[in-house]
Amino acid sequence: MFGKVLHKAVDWLERVIASLLVVIAVLGAVDLVVELYAAVSGKGYLTPETILRVLDSVLVVFVVIELFNIAVAYMSRRNVITTVMEAGLVAVVRKLVIFETTGEPMYVLLKACALAVLIVAIGVTWYLLRRSDACEIAARAESNAV
Repeated sequence: MFGKVLHKAVDWLERVIASLLVVIAVLGAVDLVVELYAAVSGKGYLTPETILRVLDSVLVVFVVIELFNIAVAYMSRRNVITTVMEAGLVAVVRKLVIFETTGEPMYVLLKACALAVLIVAIGVTWYLLRRSDACEIAARAESNAV
């Protein structure tokens, strides 16, 4: 009885969080349009700085959409491995695109090294998952269960 109530509460919470992710994605898209309009209307063209800000906003919206996809896959009890990897890849690409080289050189070098380690880690993980067929095995099990 108590377990059933907790299960329903967790299910409700998952739906609320997924709905909030949709709201965040919509607000991010609206912010993107406003930011793009402000960037173009200020000078009449896009500067490299404004392009980076707009790209950052686009990639943030993509990260939120990937998080929503993870929530949907999780709620439908599907394998979330590939979705999590895609979200991680988009997040790292976002950091790579907006990478700033201003500041103390040692700090910039440490940030670059950390980003390189993240990229290698995601690449190796993706490779190992594909090689082991973990994603395909889980996908086949899901299709057989449906």
